[in-house]
Amino acid sequence: MDLTNVSEYQDGNKIFRVTPNKTADTPVSPLLCSNFIEVGFGYQVEGMWSEMLFNRSFEKFFQITPATYDWFGGNNVVGNDWSEQEWYHSGYEHNRWYACPAHDRPACIAPDSTFVVEKAPFYSLTVEQIEGGIHGKHCLRVHNFEPSRWCGVAQDGKRLSPGERYQFRGYFQSMTDEPAEAEIRFYQTDGLDFSNPMAVIPLGTISREGRIVEAVFENGNFEGEATFSLFVSPGSMVLADAFSLMPLDTDRGWRHDVVAGLRRVNPGVVRFPGGCFASLHDWRDGIGSMDSRKPEPSYFWGDINYIDVGTDEFLQLCESVGSEAMLVVNMFHPKKRYLFSDTEDGFPPAWQPHGFDLPHVTDIEAGIECARQWVEYCNGDAKTTEMGRLRAANGHPEPYRVKYWEMDNETYRWFGHVEYAETIIRYSKAMKSVDPSIQIGVCSYHGNSSKIERILEICGEHVEFLADRICEPENIARKVGIVRNYNATHEHKLYYTDTEALQNRPGTLAPFTRALYDTNGITHREARRTWIYGLTLVGNLMNYHRYGGIVQFMCFNNLCNTSGQSCIEVSKEETVLPICGLLFEHMSRTEASWALQIEGYEPNSLKSVEIQAAWNSDESKLIVYLLNKCDKGTRATLDFSLLGRNFLTFSMKRMTAAGGRVQETVRSQGNIRSAYRHASPYDKKKDTFDIPPYSFTEIILGT
Repeated sequence: MDLTNVSEYQDGNKIFRVTPNKTADTPVSPLLCSNFIEVGFGYQVEGMWSEMLFNRSFEKFFQITPATYDWFGGNNVVGNDWSEQEWYHSGYEHNRWYACPAHDRPACIAPDSTFVVEKAPFYSLTVEQIEGGIHGKHCLRVHNFEPSRWCGVAQDGKRLSPGERYQFRGYFQSMTDEPAEAEIRFYQTDGLDFSNPMAVIPLGTISREGRIVEAVFENGNFEGEATFSLFVSPGSMVLADAFSLMPLDTDRGWRHDVVAGLRRVNPGVVRFPGGCFASLHDWRDGIGSMDSRKPEPSYFWGDINYIDVGTDEFLQLCESVGSEAMLVVNMFHPKKRYLFSDTEDGFPPAWQPHGFDLPHVTDIEAGIECARQWVEYCNGDAKTTEMGRLRAANGHPEPYRVKYWEMDNETYRWFGHVEYAETIIRYSKAMKSVDPSIQIGVCSYHGNSSKIERILEICGEHVEFLADRICEPENIARKVGIVRNYNATHEHKLYYTDTEALQNRPGTLAPFTRALYDTNGITHREARRTWIYGLTLVGNLMNYHRYGGIVQFMCFNNLCNTSGQSCIEVSKEETVLPICGLLFEHMSRTEASWALQIEGYEPNSLKSVEIQAAWNSDESKLIVYLLNKCDKGTRATLDFSLLGRNFLTFSMKRMTAAGGRVQETVRSQGNIRSAYRHASPYDKKKDTFDIPPYSFTEIILGT
């Protein structure tokens, strides 16, 4: 059996006639290429945020869950060193706090990880995590028993840039009646020599009362990895907590290179703070001063979330990038106190305990008020609303005007589908009482079509979009069909979105692509980083184009640092666009607006070789896509005469790689090649175009 449709094109001998008939009655949404951030997973916000210290308030480590291991390579990576993985870079490091002077070694992520080394050889010193401090549940006790030598605690992995200024901040308290002295020291990590610091910054006397200490370190010409350390005076015992080390020059706390990279990716909408994380998170824990935000376990993924990036920080990132924000609302439910999953709508397994006691997210009435307050905090007037005044006090007087709100995530875990729909009505009324212009999304993860139709029958008048998560073409056709059927019988109109879009779920892959993975033993984890996965992404976007504006946005999963299948990968040294980021950089700016029918061609995103033509918004340009997801090249002949236009200019961009398995990583860049060609005048009514193996080509014909 032929796994590809290469023969359909007869090597250019078959003529495909582009017609003026549009595939949809509304244009392609400019927000289609969107993104998704899952807080508490994959070091996404941590990599983008400018904080340089890992476990900056010395919390106990929560075991990483099997779900996280699955994303990063499967259970075989548990307790193993990830550093040899192709996707790995310094942005994934877990740098330990270790008693010093000493030397540390890279730490593996294992179930018994503490990321604190309590003893230093040849020094009478203990470093312990204890309860107390001002930030979170734990802090660090540094006890120097030495009669004359200074010693303390250190952390490797601080990337310093020449001429950069860095601000340190931390809380200190002497744990004895005797005052102590403390100082910050920086060392070059390569050839670490604790007798030769790059800089010493005295912090002064540490008293029994305790205080916040701030200091600025100005780096000279050094560029590379440095070790940050706190040294305390002989005989002292010091409590340390709420540390922070950040460059002074940031974009409101975000790294400048990250903001520049995201502007290249150009996401229309960014979804936050999850995902699964959003379902158990209270947004009110993530506003105000950093010290007032209590670190919490990432209940679904493991590890600790410091909530340094909360509502304000995220929305200010969207402002800097020029993206719309979508916030995911935690809909409180009694089952959330203990339970992880519910099978009311046929999803296994039944009622898994998540291992925590969370009474604060159980009261439905409290959840409705919490959501109402969130809308008011984001969009309320700073003079006339309580939450608007709070936002202004936190540094942002102007409303953020957040438009998109999704009603929780994977709601089948707690809600039955009827209960979910009925509860949405109550949430919607409360939230829209603050801002009637917001748009609310209802999750479609409750099983078969009849249940989704029932959900819309109940709450459709109170929501604006269906939030789906599967790119498979049959699923999209079915869900868009449900939306269209609803719109046909209701004055209030809905639209479709994919708020968590992976490109290799079952049913999304062309037969050749699936065979390539199977034949070469490519796991679904590695597959997400490959060129052929990126080409699948393009095919799915082309499919969405054919539906027009009824599909508003697709939030690609994920935005940052997700073992290479993200739109940006952020190491400590730089921000890089991997394969899907490079494709988003192009597709998010496409001028294709009105997809056209082509005689003799049946579009299908499961084909290996696809063609598509579309007008731009004012029909002055024709955009032609040629996509090849297999190892065989062909040619396609397109006849434009039915369009009744004279094309005068020709431009082409082609992206190719050496094979479908190629990756683009921080370690290996430049593997995706781009070629450009221009021609003027161009006066052809019919033309034959090459479609090389493993390629994506965009041709623009101008009138």
